[in-house]
Amino acid sequence: MNIKAGISDYLLSLGVKPSSKGYRYLIELIYLSLSGVEILPLKYVGYKLISDKFHATIDCVDKNIQNCISKAWLDGDLDALYSEFGNTIDLEKGKPTAKQFIMQSCDKLRCGLN
Repeated sequence: MNIKAGISDYLLSLGVKPSSKGYRYLIELIYLSLSGVEILPLKYVGYKLISDKFHATIDCVDKNIQNCISKAWLDGDLDALYSEFGNTIDLEKGKPTAKQFIMQSCDKLRCGLN
């Protein structure tokens, strides 16, 4: 299976909607990380790479990813989300931060794709 298809399947299984721009940004960020590209710190490295590729601002990338994750937590499979991210949930927000979501997804996929 191609890596981007595996990332897409994983995100879809969590309830992340492909109709949002953040979905494409998440796939690309996770793909870069799995390919060995350093994406941290997200705001200055990862989001910059995505903003350059998609001709968007860093703030736009950040907001779209946050909205995508928030939407998944509102409409997605909560059992799957808590199973995957339960230990990374920000108690004040009720969901993981974008960084926690991305890094946990990378770790999960790194293990699953090897």
